Amino acid sequence: MLQAFCKFLLGQFVCKLLILCIIILAPSLYAEAQETDTTTIIRNDTTIQFLNPKAIEKTLEGRKLEEILEEYSDRNIFSKKLHEWLVKSSFEKSAEINENSGLPKELIGKKIRSIDIRHIQPFGGSVYDTTATNNSWLTRVGNKFRFETASSVILKTITIQEGSTINRADINDSERLLRSLSFINEARIVVWPHPTIEDEVNISLYVQDRYPHAISFGFTNEKPSISLMNKNLLGRGISLAHTLVAPSFRIGEWGFRETLGAENFLGEFINFEIDYSQIDNLKLISGKVQREFVLPETKYAGGMTINRSFENPTLRDYPSIEWAPPLDFSRQNFWAGRSFLLNEDKTPVRSNFYITARLLDLRLFNQTEQTHFLPDGRFYYGGIALSKRGYYQNNLIYSFGRTEDVPFGYLSYLAYGYHSSQKLKRHFISYHHSWGRALIPSKGYLYLSGDIGSFFNSGKPEQSFMKLSGEYISPLIELRNSKLRNFFELEYVKGFNRLPDEYLYIDEDVNGLHRFDYKSKIRGSEKIVLKTEQVFFTPHEPLGFKFTFFTFFDTALLRENPRHSIFEQTPYFSFGGGLRIRNDNLVFNTLQIRLAIMPRVPSGELPLSLRTTGESIKDFRDFVPSQPGNPVFY
Repeated sequence: MLQAFCKFLLGQFVCKLLILCIIILAPSLYAEAQETDTTTIIRNDTTIQFLNPKAIEKTLEGRKLEEILEEYSDRNIFSKKLHEWLVKSSFEKSAEINENSGLPKELIGKKIRSIDIRHIQPFGGSVYDTTATNNSWLTRVGNKFRFETASSVILKTITIQEGSTINRADINDSERLLRSLSFINEARIVVWPHPTIEDEVNISLYVQDRYPHAISFGFTNEKPSISLMNKNLLGRGISLAHTLVAPSFRIGEWGFRETLGAENFLGEFINFEIDYSQIDNLKLISGKVQREFVLPETKYAGGMTINRSFENPTLRDYPSIEWAPPLDFSRQNFWAGRSFLLNEDKTPVRSNFYITARLLDLRLFNQTEQTHFLPDGRFYYGGIALSKRGYYQNNLIYSFGRTEDVPFGYLSYLAYGYHSSQKLKRHFISYHHSWGRALIPSKGYLYLSGDIGSFFNSGKPEQSFMKLSGEYISPLIELRNSKLRNFFELEYVKGFNRLPDEYLYIDEDVNGLHRFDYKSKIRGSEKIVLKTEQVFFTPHEPLGFKFTFFTFFDTALLRENPRHSIFEQTPYFSFGGGLRIRNDNLVFNTLQIRLAIMPRVPSGELPLSLRTTGESIKDFRDFVPSQPGNPVFY
């Protein structure tokens, strides 16, 4: 089987894999502390905060890495740009590392005497200016009708405690963990020297909640729906959501969905969710418990998902297949992982070695002619990973002004699997590598990743895939009172020996063009997608609502005809613009109004789309392994 895998790589992937190695593996020789491209001006009781890059010196055979690259920087334009982006921008700066303004050097290592939690109300307040107030009646009423997050929940989330010594890593990790909670808007930690005891400090922890109650109107399965939710029930981090779906002309019954969940349950960074749905073509009950490697010091992680879907239009293990009939299946998924810290803890940039294992038990019922070929049974996976990661603070990237913790570093992940069922006995091998960092000073953020893998049935590859992707985020550009940021995404995906009816698509739900919704009519086996977006952040904030305008231009090549190369295909386009409205103090999704123009669409379809939707904020792709064997063919 291993020999067949090697032949498969040499026959199909070797050229593109070499390109991937050059692009991705070379930069991962080092990961260093990064800096923000924006400056936060703090008023009144808070000092101004500056974030400086850390230049971690590396040597190679007695010589520094930057000296070697500088020697070759004048050879050609490529080596000059490589030196400018990867070395010069970092080492020209001070060697100080992301110093937190709340922790002067002289306070490092001192004992924590007390931790004072100061709650900031969602409306009219700020963790960076605690004197800011808004005395309008609407603000007072909004702040009154809620439960503030319990102090015990906050203390169980942070990594510092009374009696321990203080360091920068704990400060940064604690703020990041608090901001990662969906019911927390912002967090800031300030360290004060004790007035009488020289070797002790006091800590003030400022935490601003989001307003937990929300109501939203939308469409579920193309039918009107209304949702009521509370993201922080009784201030304990428990979420409860109710969705009511209006009946359709075909089915005169109301649909509903109930969801109960919690974050950082029992202070162990355990999240759980229970979901029950009774909607037209979505009838299911499921439960999920998950603990991720939230910190480099986290030794154990894992999860369990149990799902019984009586009707469901999708199956996450086969995201590239579209079904006509609803699926009837049971899915049980278990995984566990162990992490080993490779360097000293409590440092801003930490390395880990991981071992992971997973069991997936998938059973399909009432199969039709369309689904009889789907492989079910038991899937056994195991993986090893090497990761180096850190975080730096920035804003106005995916959020509308709140602090964002941007990950940088790299992740290499090798996985092996075995699939056993009544129909099949086959093996699986995959490899993932990703790398990301800020190109400093003020050159933006770059992320690159690559995936390659395949099942092997009797030594022959099947369901093979290759995926290369890159993302570049420009620095923030000042435009009078507004700010501009550009986003670029490039993705290449190719499948080999895929299952019947298993295709790639270029609609928005499967990493395609904005508002391109013709999945059932346009499909292929290979695709290239380039997406660009320009976001204008405006300074206006009426009642805390922030407005951004955006434009976009997307293009895609899809290999619909297997007889021709992908570069011989006619491209598809989508371009347009719109408006996003968000209030970070609320748990609502971002309201988005978008117009898309598509010059080339299937016959009989409209070449434009105007929609108003609720969008969640995009997450950064972190350099932490999760369960092995996840599908990447989409």
